[in-house]
Amino acid sequence: MKKLIRRLILLLIVFGLCFLGYYVYAISPEDYEFHEQKYISSLVSSQLNGFKIAFISDVNLTDQDSITRFEKIVDELNEYPFDMVIFGGDLYDEQVFKADEVSQILKKIQCQYGKLAVLGEHDEASSLEVTQVLNNGGFEVLSNETRPIYYKETNFTLVAYDDEYDFSQFKTSQDKLILGISHQPDTFTQAKNVVDLQLSGHSYGGSVYLPYLGAMFPIEGAKTYNHGKYEEKNATLIVSNGLSGPSSFPYKVLCPNQVNFVVLTAKSNDTSQ
Repeated sequence: MKKLIRRLILLLIVFGLCFLGYYVYAISPEDYEFHEQKYISSLVSSQLNGFKIAFISDVNLTDQDSITRFEKIVDELNEYPFDMVIFGGDLYDEQVFKADEVSQILKKIQCQYGKLAVLGEHDEASSLEVTQVLNNGGFEVLSNETRPIYYKETNFTLVAYDDEYDFSQFKTSQDKLILGISHQPDTFTQAKNVVDLQLSGHSYGGSVYLPYLGAMFPIEGAKTYNHGKYEEKNATLIVSNGLSGPSSFPYKVLCPNQVNFVVLTAKSNDTSQ
């Protein structure tokens, strides 16, 4: 009887490892989800309560199939209600191709309160071309600058920055939300002293992420912060797993490709606490 139980356990382990291997190599590069999170703060006014941001990062287009997949995701995205869309960088994995087609896909994203973007390190080699693709798709590309975002009768400040941004020049407001966008999440080390909420990508969620152990392959720019949500010094960082891993390693374990929805929620209006 004990031998039979041991064999069954061994069989289950082998079956589980085979299924995991199949998922990681055959399914995870193309799989994706729409993931919603609340940002709960007293800085979110009653008028701003419920403002929803769609955050897309690390698309990493490589070929026509990846463009077709991206268009499918955009079509699904438009079925959800949201107020603003932010692109967190790395539109292409390497060189720019099919620029007009990609711009038309980006143009299909519809929202009322802005389409804003920052560039990632993959974009920098062709920054002018990538910026043009994003601009033609209706996105304003920001680099180390701020924008006021007006909504109903209130507003908040959006600031886009990289690891060279001088936060000492930024004048903060004590009673208005400051939303930061940065491709690399490790900029949060400095930004947490200024911003209230930062959205980042770049890390792919760690690519392989194990509970209690964390990211198995943290990359430069995401050594400290690379997966999920962090709260430090009254500031919050949300790191997206991105829509695609790089072509060199597109596989994911416990950090699925995703589009993030971030819902700004007034503290007094949150019923989950």
